[in-house]
Amino acid sequence: MTARLPIAERLVPSRASPARVLGGALAVLGVFVFLCDAKLWRPAEVFTIKENIQIAEAQAWWQGRLDLPERKWDSALFNGKVYSHFPPMFTFLSFVVVRLADGVPHWLVTFLIVLPAVFLSYVLFLRLTGSPFWGTVGALGLIVGTSALPVLENTLRGARPYSVNQTLALAGVLAFLIEFFGRRRVFPLAATLAVMAWSRQLTLVYALPLIWAAHDRDRATRGRSARLAAGLFIAAVIAVPLAINFLKFENPLDSGYMHIYTDRPEDAFSRDARAHGLFSPHFVPRNLYYANLGLPDADWITREGRRELYLRPNQWGTGIWWTTPMLLWLLVFLPQIWADPARRALLLAALLANLALLFYHSTGYQQRGFNRYSLDYLPVLLVLVAPACFVGWRRWVTLGMVAWSAVYFAWLIRLPHLRVC
Repeated sequence: MTARLPIAERLVPSRASPARVLGGALAVLGVFVFLCDAKLWRPAEVFTIKENIQIAEAQAWWQGRLDLPERKWDSALFNGKVYSHFPPMFTFLSFVVVRLADGVPHWLVTFLIVLPAVFLSYVLFLRLTGSPFWGTVGALGLIVGTSALPVLENTLRGARPYSVNQTLALAGVLAFLIEFFGRRRVFPLAATLAVMAWSRQLTLVYALPLIWAAHDRDRATRGRSARLAAGLFIAAVIAVPLAINFLKFENPLDSGYMHIYTDRPEDAFSRDARAHGLFSPHFVPRNLYYANLGLPDADWITREGRRELYLRPNQWGTGIWWTTPMLLWLLVFLPQIWADPARRALLLAALLANLALLFYHSTGYQQRGFNRYSLDYLPVLLVLVAPACFVGWRRWVTLGMVAWSAVYFAWLIRLPHLRVC
């Protein structure tokens, strides 16, 4: 198995025994539980509008309404009514349970949203590496070695829409990649595309590899049914949020994001959005810095006549390259990735998501020491290098990279500050 083999030849089911495969899954779960700084089991906790306005939106749907009973921070005010502007996936899930629990139970968030992302990461990297051990390392590299760890922790703590939607999108991306590196069936790919796009709109870019997979299937069968089905599914994925936008804001292209700044205290993001719009080249330099470098803030403090330097994570966004150095393999294997049509389609989609975020008026603030928006594309980049970086001597270098990332996200990020000198 080498970095130059076609991707389909590399992604074969593991020949390890069921016991070893199960052991890897339990190892991933155990490490996540050990490092997670949030409780996974709070049986008496029920989330309501206080934590997430999408829960109130689901309750409003049961009452035949679209608007919310009260305004919370980051809710849209339009024509004198308050609405949720968030993508609808969590609202759909909440709609199923709010009548039974008068909210969304914490255990449901744990078992239906957070833990699936953990286990899907293991299934994916097991398929990529063919080894339970290295599949475990790869899964931990994603779950505890990226911004996924603080996002999953925040989801467990408070089920805020920002973290819940990011977690749902992450699970959707992982499920999409598992199918893409498997049988590449159109319906499962489209279903997972719906999960992620209805959680994070920009992940709709993964319609590109879905179209490629459908085209590749039709080319093999000398037909066109897969492309037709893919087109219809993608149209449906797009149509649902557009219809909801029209019902709320009288315009299918109005997502409601600008309306969250109506009649609320002004801040940096509201000023930027009014001056430049939600997306603008004006934001590219700032977003380039925080997405790629985003160094900790440095504070010089004079104490007892001595100047001391302290580092603390910044709130705006932290660079992905030094916090998740496993991504550096992308620079090494870029020619092989680009030469393979399947991986090229995934790479282009990830780059499109990254590019769109560079123009966005927000960095994801507040996010102390991490970059939650990176989860729209970072898992794909890790997957693209995984088959090659877990081979031969490279796997030991990768193990060291994963260890550093785990130390950063599980320990360093939680320190109030770090004294340098």
